[in-house]
Amino acid sequence: MTKAFLTLLSASLLIMITSASAGMYRWVDDQGNVVYSQQPPPDNRASKNIAPPPPPAESPEDSLEKSRELNKKLDAIQEERNKARQERLKAESERKERKARCSSAQKDLKILMERPSNTLYRTGEDEWQRFTQEERSERIGKLKEVIKENCNY
Repeated sequence: MTKAFLTLLSASLLIMITSASAGMYRWVDDQGNVVYSQQPPPDNRASKNIAPPPPPAESPEDSLEKSRELNKKLDAIQEERNKARQERLKAESERKERKARCSSAQKDLKILMERPSNTLYRTGEDEWQRFTQEERSERIGKLKEVIKENCNY
């Protein structure tokens, strides 16, 4: 039983190997369709024998290793892009914050400079304050520093 099985298995493998190495045939049928087949045309019409593609130049293990290395490189590139994108977003956010601080400081400075020294100024939601000349000068100096730090974008 096992000898018959081995013989049958060997014969079937031989047939598959032979048919796989036979190549491909190309011909045009009666309707004008191009036909590709592993069998020659049935009525001996003109056909072109197409050689099978060559075997891979490298082993599957080497090819798999190359693929893994390429995937690692692609992952590293993607991570660098993500990091650069995050840095750009952070820089843009900081630039917008600086611009807002600059605008606010310029507005506050204009108010302090244009109004008389005994004016009430809003310092909070519901808080108002009258600055002394010294507090007003100090506040003007701080606002000028804020403008100097934040308005050079």
